[in-house]
Amino acid sequence: MTDLKDRLKEARKHAGKTQKQVVEAVGISQPSYSDLERGKSYGTRYTTQIAEYLGVNALWLATGKGPMRKPLINEVRHKNLESLVEEHGLEELKQKLPDVESHIHFAITENRAINSRVARAIESGLGLPIGVLDYDKTTEETGSNVIPGPRIQGRVPLISWVQAGAFCESIDLFEPGDAEDWIPCPSNHSDRTFALRVQGDSMTSPYPGQKSYPEGTIVFVDPDKPLINGCRVIAKLNGEATFKTYAEDMGHIYLRPINPTYAPMDITGKNVSFCGVIIGSYSPE
Repeated sequence: MTDLKDRLKEARKHAGKTQKQVVEAVGISQPSYSDLERGKSYGTRYTTQIAEYLGVNALWLATGKGPMRKPLINEVRHKNLESLVEEHGLEELKQKLPDVESHIHFAITENRAINSRVARAIESGLGLPIGVLDYDKTTEETGSNVIPGPRIQGRVPLISWVQAGAFCESIDLFEPGDAEDWIPCPSNHSDRTFALRVQGDSMTSPYPGQKSYPEGTIVFVDPDKPLINGCRVIAKLNGEATFKTYAEDMGHIYLRPINPTYAPMDITGKNVSFCGVIIGSYSPE
């Protein structure tokens, strides 16, 4: 088994990054990172952040166990589709799924991408759980000391705030490669769900015990979930996406921050597009 220093070098070279880029992106000091790659230090609390930045499996980076990188969403879907072809046969599978017959044919014969719409159609047509084509069974670990979490419903694109603004005006689904990453969402969601990293501190609460979304928190946004008073939303205002609480009060509609140092925005009668409702969040350690 390789040492941490060897895995760090391999991951960094695979990603085409310099030590300086890793240090600046992650926030670790240059001497500390240099010590890791020279084998003078045997561990760091930045392992997860380094792995995320370099696009490798955090477990592999920390311990050497498992694959170096998690498979891409399209690789997972292809592997699962091939298993279905082995189970049913290609021709029988196409007969059972006439609406996506051509997509299946070209995915198998020409290795074409399987987008979210096709993956969900295959699952629905065969009576499979939603998101099962996005689940990589080979990454399951045995001997874990934690109980299984909620079933992953599928992966959703992690996109930028600029993309979020454009997404408000589009009915098209993101394809592999359009997003920064594809990440698992443990909540039930529509095919148009996406994820964002929170920017700024307007949704950060200064009070203990109150729901808060500090900068860097990943929020899952479902455009097909209805607006209700008090829900958290991503809205497009003046050409830019913003994260706030949706509030109706005395005939007026507001976008309210959680942080009291920011003022609520009265959007009654204004041209505002709602990109979606927050259905969950994740805060990296």
